[in-house]
Amino acid sequence: MLDKKINQTIDSLIKKIKDNNLGSIKLSNKTNTIEIENNLINQNAIQNTQSSFPNNEDRNRKNETDNNILSIDSPMVGVIYLTPKPSAPPFAKKGQKIKKGDIICLIEAMKTFNEIKSDRDCTIKSVMVKNGEAVEFGQPLFEIS
Repeated sequence: MLDKKINQTIDSLIKKIKDNNLGSIKLSNKTNTIEIENNLINQNAIQNTQSSFPNNEDRNRKNETDNNILSIDSPMVGVIYLTPKPSAPPFAKKGQKIKKGDIICLIEAMKTFNEIKSDRDCTIKSVMVKNGEAVEFGQPLFEIS
């Protein structure tokens, strides 16, 4: 049986999760650990991820926004490199035609350089990130047509 103070703490944490739309809260001290998850948020996140990215080919993500703009999105969190080395020309630049399978950039994640390849023939309309910038999963990298 939990004492009154612990019950109040748990109720307070549940309220914080609901009020702030959080997925979970974990609280620990030397003797106890309390972890509370908002299953509604976690289930919605899983459903949204599954419906947003049904095709995992070549780890590239295509995103069609409300403005009918196609983009190549980041398949992972990391640091993007638009050139193979500092003095080299970029893999892909504005106006360049890209073929399916062409390397368009590198993303460094956990000290590993991952080649990001195009999964379709397209033309680069604009580069939406800077060389050496940190990128998030799903972040648009290139606008394409």
